[in-house]
Amino acid sequence: MGNIFNSKVETNILKDERFLYPDYLPEMLPFRDRELSEMVFGLKPATSGQKPTNLFLTGVPGTGKTACSKFVLNELSEFSDRAKTVYINCFELNSRVGILAKATNYFGYPVPSRGVSSEEIFQRFVAVIRNKKIIPIIVFDEAEQLLKNEDTKDLLYDLSRLNEQSQLLIGLIFISNDNMFLSFLDDRIRSSLNASVLNFEKYTHQQLKQILIERAKFAFMPNVLDEEVIGLCAANASKKGDARLAIDILLKAARFAEKENSSKVKVQHVRRAFEQEAPIKIEITSTLSEQETLVLGLLDNGELNSGEIYEKLSKEFAERTLRQAITNLEEKKLVEIEKIQKGKGFTRIIRKK
Repeated sequence: MGNIFNSKVETNILKDERFLYPDYLPEMLPFRDRELSEMVFGLKPATSGQKPTNLFLTGVPGTGKTACSKFVLNELSEFSDRAKTVYINCFELNSRVGILAKATNYFGYPVPSRGVSSEEIFQRFVAVIRNKKIIPIIVFDEAEQLLKNEDTKDLLYDLSRLNEQSQLLIGLIFISNDNMFLSFLDDRIRSSLNASVLNFEKYTHQQLKQILIERAKFAFMPNVLDEEVIGLCAANASKKGDARLAIDILLKAARFAEKENSSKVKVQHVRRAFEQEAPIKIEITSTLSEQETLVLGLLDNGELNSGEIYEKLSKEFAERTLRQAITNLEEKKLVEIEKIQKGKGFTRIIRKK
């Protein structure tokens, strides 16, 4: 028996599927002119040796937060030698030592991530940016992960006060699906950060269609998509406004077409691709914690605000535990959260997806 991977699928459908990958960064980001302009406005002072604005980018998944950040930072790096950017995925790195070690290494001062105290690494971080006369721009993607460790909260405080304590400038960008991220920080940290909030709205159905059309020009051979395919992919993802989901459905549909040796991507391939989402959700719900299960059960009868959930489950769990459960459910894409003004403050509306 030969190797099962030797079989080759003959297809004239996909020309270069990399244009449909999640990490592909297009040369233009349609429908995000306002967000890009705000980011440029906030970061441009760093190019002339002045303090950049700290930014908080929020919005549901797939609305372009990470893509816009990488796009702007790439342009910033090409424009200025003074501003140096480093990207931190907080799912991978969410400890004070790990974050400082990566940033310090990236800026040209090799340090181990083990065997050295966090304070020593922090001093090396300060030394390298002072010696090189740079203004670091640090991006914390999936920033809500930073809330899980007290030492990372302390790190945010230290970084936000770098100018005051060490006369050094720094820019911080936080990306999170949880629009309450800043509210969960201590008052002293939130005050020191003084971050500008930039909300990324969901893409509309028509916007998703246009995004897919642009990607398809480069990803597919000519005339291999049935007329309804783009619209159906956009429609399936438009409820969430998630461009990443729409693009992923299109890629999966193309692979189904290839598997069948079809000459075109058809509506049935799109439907099969979208149906794959359901089993994943079933698998996730089978591994929920007790508090996550109870919160999800409360939402069966409709949306609730966070205060109502805390009140109903206050006898079983502390508010902080329930807050984390809601955040976990959003990360697992089982609920969506909307921040609305209530009197002089804000509350979160939580609903099942």
